[in-house]
Amino acid sequence: MYKFDKTKVSYGSFEEAEKAKRFNNEDTLSERLQQAWYLTCMAYGIDLNDPPKMEKKLFSVRKHLQ
Repeated sequence: MYKFDKTKVSYGSFEEAEKAKRFNNEDTLSERLQQAWYLTCMAYGIDLNDPPKMEKKLFSVRKHLQ
């Protein structure tokens, strides 16, 4: 799906690293979120198309009286 672009990696000084941008400005917010989800799935071994369901028994909703 995504491939690591090794041409974007360079070694330099800390000053050069500060000037470098974290995200590519050409990517939309949606694309960046998809990339972040992909990296999260790869890091934690989650299936991209079938993420684990939230355990609803652990949480409760309480109505606050005002």
